[in-house]
Amino acid sequence: MSVSTEAQALASRIVRQADRRLGIVGVVHTHPGSLRHPSDGDYQGDILWVGQLRGGAGVFGIGTADGSTPEPATAHRQCEGPLCFSWYALGAKDERYRKLPVRVMPGPDLARPLHRVWGAIETHAEPLDVLCRQLVRTAFEVITDKEGPALVLRVPVPDAEATLCVQMHAGATQFLVERQGDLVRVDPAEPALASAVFLILAELAREKQRQRSRGLARAWR
Repeated sequence: MSVSTEAQALASRIVRQADRRLGIVGVVHTHPGSLRHPSDGDYQGDILWVGQLRGGAGVFGIGTADGSTPEPATAHRQCEGPLCFSWYALGAKDERYRKLPVRVMPGPDLARPLHRVWGAIETHAEPLDVLCRQLVRTAFEVITDKEGPALVLRVPVPDAEATLCVQMHAGATQFLVERQGDLVRVDPAEPALASAVFLILAELAREKQRQRSRGLARAWR
């Protein structure tokens, strides 16, 4: 299964909410058959990318699942039955990959909750990235309601004392405004997700302005 660059970037953004110190150190992908070493094509792309990483070096994993020729684990290889991951390092000035000894240490899988909503991440990655770059204090969470798992974008609106919640299920998106624990569903009548969010935020701003105008009118009486 191919994964879009936009979806990977959004998933990284979501995971980093838990710890801003997290960063990308490398890439893992699969190869067909028993090709357990990065290809020439991998090198052409990776050598350009690692120079942008802190330290100028990256970690690369190659996954294979050729059950007919399983291999025992080595210092740079993890194997379990037909499944195998081979690990390499590459620096910005390296002419070839170096085998990278690996040791497994238990720890939390911060990305596991995203597995249940990966369809929504793939579908909405591009507009969600736009919203995150243009709006402050956006946050994501994964919930499960009567319609199943959903990716939720939360956008606080301090002036309106409200939070806009965008719930993205596998086949539908809902827009809700939360005030003091109460949720009200709204319909912006706009199919583009980013445009719909901005329309709702504009309406919330107009609503707050109308309330202020009524308050001023009463004060002048």
